[in-house]
Amino acid sequence: MRKSVFGLLLAALLLCLAQAFADTTVQMEPVSGAVTFNDNYIVLTPATLSEHQELLSDRGQTLAEAEADWAARGVLAQAWLTDRTVCVEVTAVQDEEARQYFDLDQQTSRVRSEYRSMHLKDPRFNSDTYDVKTADWKLQAHGGRFLILKYKAIRNGVFRWGYARKTVRNGYTITLDYQVNQDRALRETDARALNVIANSVTFTVTGEAITESSALVHFTAEPPTETNSDTFTVTGNCAPGAHIISVLMRMSSSTVVRLDTDANKKGDFKIKVKLPEEGVWVMSMTFDVGETTVAEHAFPTTTYSKNLLPVSLDQPIPSEITEDELVISGVTAKGITVQCIVNNGSVNYTKQIRTNGSGKFTFKVPTAIEGTYDIVLAFSKKGLNDRRFTYTAARAITEQDIRTREKSDAIKPAYSVLTKKIAGYVGKTMTYNVYITEVNQLGEEWIIQAAMKSGAKGYSNLIVIVAKDDPGFEIGSQHRFYGTCTGTYQIQSEEGADGLPSFDLLFWE
Repeated sequence: MRKSVFGLLLAALLLCLAQAFADTTVQMEPVSGAVTFNDNYIVLTPATLSEHQELLSDRGQTLAEAEADWAARGVLAQAWLTDRTVCVEVTAVQDEEARQYFDLDQQTSRVRSEYRSMHLKDPRFNSDTYDVKTADWKLQAHGGRFLILKYKAIRNGVFRWGYARKTVRNGYTITLDYQVNQDRALRETDARALNVIANSVTFTVTGEAITESSALVHFTAEPPTETNSDTFTVTGNCAPGAHIISVLMRMSSSTVVRLDTDANKKGDFKIKVKLPEEGVWVMSMTFDVGETTVAEHAFPTTTYSKNLLPVSLDQPIPSEITEDELVISGVTAKGITVQCIVNNGSVNYTKQIRTNGSGKFTFKVPTAIEGTYDIVLAFSKKGLNDRRFTYTAARAITEQDIRTREKSDAIKPAYSVLTKKIAGYVGKTMTYNVYITEVNQLGEEWIIQAAMKSGAKGYSNLIVIVAKDDPGFEIGSQHRFYGTCTGTYQIQSEEGADGLPSFDLLFWE
């Protein structure tokens, strides 16, 4: 009996040891944390990249390119399912969010609510290339609060869905990005798999981090960079009960304004500023807890003039345009007439709006055509000094731009519809996954016969792809192509001539 019990205990111990050795724990050194992956994953770290050059090669990367890419993006690890259909990427970066929030677990619920809303509204997370669809908080088993994101993003020129867990801890933005590397919808099993990984995350909270939390300051309203009003309000959140000293100095004189206030029990504060005279002002703030100064902050200058027409752009106008649409947006005063004039020889865009009480303005300029764009923004209102800004931006069309457009234009009619209405599809860009059935050279072209279906009875739904180069594919292998429909191609066989849908190849994927 004792031997039996001992045997069971030994077996259980060996099972636990085997499981422990099967798991891979990655130390997230910059953030004093760790994340664990089970044996379903092949785990790559900066230290082990050289051991996985075949996987990198499959992704079109050399070792040097991967090392440079990881360093630039703060990648700590990539965990690939053994069938390579899923990649979970772990990153830690000291970005603007990390500097602003430092540690979301030590922020108020209101601040966390703002962080969540930002991912649903901010253009950084809602663009043509990356679009967050849902964002919700979840308290993970060991790592505290993580934002659950479901998003759609362009990867290798194709839109794909993904899940992510994201938070800010110890001064870093940490992201667990669950990337599905095949053309399929996300599944509930994907969400559960990422949750298991997120539950394995742990952080070491040091005394330094706890001290740092009292220095967290989050501003919800800052001083304007330009204003024609002598009054504005600064609001935010800091350590509860902190004493706040605000000092405003005019750059060209010795005039100084001091304002004292205390944060409430929740850490909220509100400071109403009244400037005594026109000029260029700089505002600084000091936050004291007891006898200790825990934080200091200095803002950019504020220019105050009664006749000034204030203008602030959300983003600077780029010198190089990379998208087919340039969004110009910002904020000015109420009732301002704003005119946007853009010309590049082919594109002539002119639009005029009048701002409402928010003072916000937005222009969406089409920039799909290559060339140099001359941009003029003009602001006017009776009683204020008119302002006019001019910019020059260049748009260069890259091979990737062309491919992205062709992918967005591609259609995929059913084979029965394609063959029946082939004349109406001539000139259209299409895409299909096909099985290669035959490859022959004819003059300077390669005639590739392919099938959309493969089954027990063989190949069916046959087509012809005309290419300038030998694709080098094995017969029976499956590939996705993008091509322009050219009509019907006649294939001679023992039974006669068969007319098959034909395409001029644009590219393989």
